[in-house]
Amino acid sequence: MFDPAQEEAAAKRAAAVRNDWGHPEERWQELIALVQNGAVREFASVEREWLELMWCMDQYRIADAPPDGMGDSSQSFSQRIDGVYRGKGNLFATLLSLLLQNRTGERIRSRSKIEGFSQLHQIDLAWPDRRVAPIICAESKLMGGPAYRDRRARAATDDWSNRRKELKFSATDLKLARRDQTESIGHWDVWRHSALPMTFLLWGARLDPRDNPDRMVKEVAALLSTYLDGAGVSAWRENSDGDGYESVALPDMPAVETIDNSLWRIESEIQKAIASGAIEEIPESAAPMELDQLADDSEI
Repeated sequence: MFDPAQEEAAAKRAAAVRNDWGHPEERWQELIALVQNGAVREFASVEREWLELMWCMDQYRIADAPPDGMGDSSQSFSQRIDGVYRGKGNLFATLLSLLLQNRTGERIRSRSKIEGFSQLHQIDLAWPDRRVAPIICAESKLMGGPAYRDRRARAATDDWSNRRKELKFSATDLKLARRDQTESIGHWDVWRHSALPMTFLLWGARLDPRDNPDRMVKEVAALLSTYLDGAGVSAWRENSDGDGYESVALPDMPAVETIDNSLWRIESEIQKAIASGAIEEIPESAAPMELDQLADDSEI
């Protein structure tokens, strides 16, 4: 049962946030229109609008109030804002897929199920538009968030060890799915650099004072030297005036790039695959079982 007084109070808090910072759905639609109508190719070109959207959504989170018209109306205000906020990662994946589509003219699958060796993987960005044997797979991670209710702020590196395990496993399982059962892997580093799909990390990070940028870069570089083919990071933090987010330049390390450099790298790999005819080659899956009969990760 809803508590009418609490629901009314939440609605008033949401109205106050909207008066100060706007409505996230309206900001999102404006951002998407900007990308699509302007054929925008670079994240840097819309970074300001993206950070304004993130600030707007975070203010609703801090106020513990769902934006008007968003969320499941059958749920309480706290459940609605929880659901709305969980969708931030999908927005990031969608934005990146649209930028890549503008770069390549190719359809980039977003949040789709791709066959691995041992299970289906929900991949944030994949190309070509097929479920089996993609050539490019990229995981977009959006991490970090403000304090709300009685919970402290989440650092961008909170739970990094689990995210790192997920990235390692998915990268390996996706490559194994394209391997003939009789193929010898040999030296790991040689095999993983030549095996498809190429796997990338695109990381959006809201920094907390507990985050260490040097450590973040080293962690990503370690993944690149062992499992992934590329990684781009965009980091931001609250500005000194406390009225918005500002981008943060991470320490230089050759292997770790900006989001736009990684998108450029992916674009180049797509163009190379098209030119070489690799897109026409669709090997049979090496999965030893019917993956559709297994539970999704989200159901466990």
